[in-house]
Formats: sequence, C-alpha cells, structure tokens
Amino acid sequence: MTRQVPSTCPYCGVGCGIVISVAGERIVWVDDQPGNLSSEGMLCVKGRFGTTFVNHRDRLATPLIRRGGELQPASWDEALDLVAMRFAEHRGRFGSFASAKATNEDAFIQQKFVRLVMGTNNIDHCTRLCHSPSVEAMLQQFGSGATSNSYSDYEASSCIMLVGCDPGSNHPVIASRMRRAIDTRGTRLIVVNPRRIDMCDRATIFLQSRPGTDVSLFNGMARAILDAGLANTGFIAARTEGYEAWLAAVREVTVEQCAEVCGVAAEDLRMAALLYANPPQLDAREPGSCLVWGMGVTQHTNGTDNAHALLNLALFTGQLGRPGSGVSPLRGQNNVQGCGDAGCIPDSLPGYQRYDEAVPAPFEELWGGGLPRVPGLKATDMVEQIAGGTIRAMYIVGENPLLSEPNLHHATELIRSLDFLVVQDLFLHETAQLADVVLPACSFAEKDGTFTNSERRVQRVRRAIAPVGESRPDWEIVCDIARRMCAHSGLDTRQFSYSGPAEIFAEMARLTPFLRGMSYERLDREGGLQWPCPEPGHPGTSYLYGESFPRGLGKFVPVRQAAAAEELPDTEYPLILNTGRMLYHWHGGTITRRVEALMERAGALPVAIHPDDAAAAGIVENDTVVLFSRRGRVSGAAVLTDSVRAGSVFIPFVRLGESAANFLTNSAYDAQSRIPEYKVCAVRIEKKRERKDAAGAPGIGRERA
Repeated sequence: MTRQVPSTCPYCGVGCGIVISVAGERIVWVDDQPGNLSSEGMLCVKGRFGTTFVNHRDRLATPLIRRGGELQPASWDEALDLVAMRFAEHRGRFGSFASAKATNEDAFIQQKFVRLVMGTNNIDHCTRLCHSPSVEAMLQQFGSGATSNSYSDYEASSCIMLVGCDPGSNHPVIASRMRRAIDTRGTRLIVVNPRRIDMCDRATIFLQSRPGTDVSLFNGMARAILDAGLANTGFIAARTEGYEAWLAAVREVTVEQCAEVCGVAAEDLRMAALLYANPPQLDAREPGSCLVWGMGVTQHTNGTDNAHALLNLALFTGQLGRPGSGVSPLRGQNNVQGCGDAGCIPDSLPGYQRYDEAVPAPFEELWGGGLPRVPGLKATDMVEQIAGGTIRAMYIVGENPLLSEPNLHHATELIRSLDFLVVQDLFLHETAQLADVVLPACSFAEKDGTFTNSERRVQRVRRAIAPVGESRPDWEIVCDIARRMCAHSGLDTRQFSYSGPAEIFAEMARLTPFLRGMSYERLDREGGLQWPCPEPGHPGTSYLYGESFPRGLGKFVPVRQAAAAEELPDTEYPLILNTGRMLYHWHGGTITRRVEALMERAGALPVAIHPDDAAAAGIVENDTVVLFSRRGRVSGAAVLTDSVRAGSVFIPFVRLGESAANFLTNSAYDAQSRIPEYKVCAVRIEKKRERKDAAGAPGIGRERA
C-alpha cells in the first residue's frame, strides 16, 4: 500500500514542495505540491526523479572504524566512544564542516557542540565556497546577508538582471517563473555571463563579459546611469551613506574604458545600465528591477569586490525595499541559507549575531557554559592550516571536500595528514575513504526537520521512511557524542538531550530574533514562513529594507577593478577554464551519480570549447579530449559551441568517470571571504592520443579525479 508524505526537495535552494510516495520503506515516486508558495506546483528533473539515491545499495548502514589500515564495521557505542575520546584529545586543534544538505536542527546542534563542548568557533559550511562574498558584502552594506526579496518579485518586476548564473540549469523552477514573467508580463531581461545560457534566448540585452571583470562592468554601468541623470537621488540622500567616496571612484573611469576591459560593446553596456535603472512601466505598479546573481560573481579572488559593485548599483538606483525589486544571491544547496542562519559560520552565532561582549550572554545562560570569543577559521583556511598543525582533527558532516576543494591533489595530501578524521554522511565518498571513523547518517527522507530556502522561507521536512540500516539523524549523532564528552567538560548532559527536532527548533528560535515567531505548529499549519518573523502571529516578511536597513543606512563601498584573476592564460596554458553546474547533476555528483535516470542523461564529462579553438587543436565534436592545468588533468568529450567565448572552455564541476574539475582549479583565495577562485584558471586542451605502449607513462585512466 502506498502512502504520501509532504516534504521539501533536498537539491537546490529554491525549496520546492514535494510529495513523497512510499511503499515498503522505499520511495517509489515524487510529485509536486501545487500549494507550495515557492514552487507553485513545479519540479525540475532532479526533484521529480532524483531521490532514488536514498535507497541506493551504496548507502552506509553501519559505523566504520579504521583498523589495520582498513575501514571495518563497528557498533555505535564503540565508534562514538572512540570519537569522544579522540576529539577530547584534540581540543584547541579541531575544526568542523557542517552540511547545507542537512536540516536547520542538525546545523544548530553541530555548532552548539563545536562551540560549547569543543571550545572553538572553527565551524563553517559550503557557503564559504559559493556565496560567502555575497554574505560578507551584504552584511557590510545592509546589515543582513540574505536575499532581500521573494520569487514572486521576479514576476512583479519590469526588469530582471541575471549575473553570473544559469538558473535554467541550477534553479530550474526559478527560471520557469522568470520565463513566465517575460512571456506573459513583458518583463525585460539582461543577462551578464561569459557563457551564453538558455535564458539568453529571451534576453533584451546579453553582455558576454570577460571572466573576472565584474567590477569594471558594474562601475561602468554606474557611470552610464550617472551620465544619464538616472541616479535615485532621493533614496541616496535619505537611506545611504558613503556616497561621495564611491562616486569619486566611479568617476575615475568612462563607460568606454570599462567596456573595453570587459570585452563588451560600450553601447550595450550603456543600454543595460539604463534599462536596469529605469525599467518600463508595465502596469499600474511602480516599475522595479531585480538583481539576481550566482557564483560567476563570487568565485574569484576579487569576489567580495564584485559583490560590492553589484550592491552599490542597487543602492545607486534605489532598486530594493519594495515589491518587484530587490537583490537575490541565488543560494545553491537546499539549506545553505539555513545552515548560516543556524550559526555554522566561524564569526557569528545563530542569527548572524557577532561576537560583541553582550551577544553570547543569552547563549551562555541557556547552555550553562562559556563560549569562545575569538572568531574561528574559515573552511578553506582550516584545510590550509592542517600542514602547520593548527588543525589536526576534523569532524566533517555531509560534505565531501575532496571533490569540492580547489587543487584536489593538494587538498588530499593535507586531509590525509590529519591525526584524526571523522566523516558523517550517506555514502563512502572520496573524503570518507580517508577517515578514521565513518558514521552513517540519515537522508532528508528519514528524518524530521526544516530547510530554509533562497527566499528566506522556512519549510518542514518530514520523515517518509525508516532509517536505512543503522543510520541516524545528524543531530542525534552529534548529541550522542556531546553527552559522552560533557562530564569531562563540566557541562550538563541535558544540554544535548532533546525529545526531537521540534524542541531543537524551539531553542534555535528562542535565541534567534528573526525566527522567534516560528514553531513547528505554525509551519505545519501555514506551509512555510519567511523570516524575519519576530513574534507569534507575525505573518513573515516577503521583502526586506522597506523602511530601513538593519545597519541603519545602506552603505556605498568604493571598489576598483583589480587583476582579473590570480592565474591568466600564457603560451603554455593559453585558455581560460570556467566551471559551473549542469542540469542533470548536483555539485560533485555524490548523490546524483547514484541516480540511474540522471546518469543515463549525463554520464560523461562535457568539455565546451569554441569552434575556433577546437579547429586550432584539431578537435572535432565528441572527441575525447584532455584538459591540463598546472595542478592536474582531466578528460571529457568535446562539445563545440559558440556559447563560450573564443579562448575559453567550460566544464561542470561534477565528477564523472575519473574526471573532476577541481583537479584543475587554483587554490587562490579572495582575501576577505576566503572563497577559492573556481571560475578562472589557465589550461590547455589536447585531443587524447592512443597509447601504443600500455606499460608506459600513466594514462588518463590513472588520473586522480
């Protein structure tokens, strides 16, 4: 007999509502939820067909302990006793990665354990690798690090500007809502991307800029708006500060100079700027523009400057704080917003509460122990500081850094050298294979909790099937470790004794001002609420900054174009590599490679190359090619297309076969956010040559990818 369980999709940050059909503790079908306010009855291919990983034969079903160099099955008590003992030995040299795929409740408990029991703020999650520059810039300029508007605002807008993202592949349901606005309402679309994407077919203007030149592009747009007299002077005077210093930086360059740096036509740059600043009147509502961006903006050594340049443009035009406008960093993982909200970042407590002297007091009073005041290490710095001994033990939950870190050969050497590594996940992936202890966790379908999506909507996740094997929810595993350590830490074990996730959520809401009006009862009854929701009965908030910014006044931050990238093409490596996602896979592919229907659609790594570059290298369509960088090499199938600029190639960062993009990428970091420069590195491409001597030098089949 089949039963249906409403829940939330575990893939991207859109947060689509799903209905899971279950028979005999197996997922047999997934349908959409027509009443879901974020997805409105839509699902993409991953949401509808991509959940069979839950019952895959590769699922971890029992704890594993390394004995004699081999991972071997163990009991929970044996595994957790060992973990508790070794973690206690490594206080002061410990770091932890949380999971943006896990629930808010899982994340809240993990950061509580790291801070209260381990005495460190060394906790981070994958926002470090995707939108940390956006969060850093928004906190500095607005006082909040979240999307300011709702998906409904895209459909109420007169203009949408998409920058460095491909929602058709990465956030398909959002792309559908944007297409609906364009097709039925007449909303104008500006696309800024070094690669032509499907949404360009509906674009009014497409700016195919050079990678790493975003500051020039947006300063050039600001200069064009200034020259046309379209600055929102009333908004600037009443709601902002720092304007004159920023304006001086903008006046240093002309539109033509910026366009030349970016590789776009000056007239196109000017047209895009004026359309964003002065969108057309489409109905009785005040016309507005939505600014939407992705990792093409952030994954650079100048990523934070790029984000500042975007936000400056929104302040300059007053395109936020009302319906049909706003700023939207499209969040990648299903709960990357919630993981940050819950405190899994090294410089803030839950709710982005900074370490001012007064802030930790409510946490310490409720938790019965002192908290560290020194901000912790960011995720990329934790990995880099393994070599120097600052980090010698790690607890990695629901993350696979040996696919997600840049320069994977280097990252593998560092993580392999740890004294003690615990990995908690669904599968024995690349990082788990190096662990001393592996703990089997439940998937989204085997536990209750909440996710927070890209429009700040907190939604319920509901258990649909029994845990696979001996797997347990992440929060429950962390609590079990913590209780074993509490006695030696002078803490009350009741701090980690919960009746269930509803009690954890209640504690998180009590300590997080913008969640205080939420409860499981309300979420179940109302189907999801957008924060801030500061008190019971509050309806939630569809858009931010209507009257003021959390920091008071919005702040202009002057930025100037720096070097486009740490590593640029030369005679040995003459092409620029750009990376991103693809429709049929998710991130490194740890879960989607275990979905047969998706692998049938995309089982080999596509290498997109401009026809002119392909001809110069003697490459034709579907040739097996090899990409080389200074750090590694990967192979894939050539796709000849003019969607990429001449002089560049594009590959998705999923691992397919023995190839993964991050064996090529550069471990250079943005100074402020410490995000790696995934979007630009120098490569060369060759057609794969058949080896005459199979016993010769290592071939493609032996690549560490």
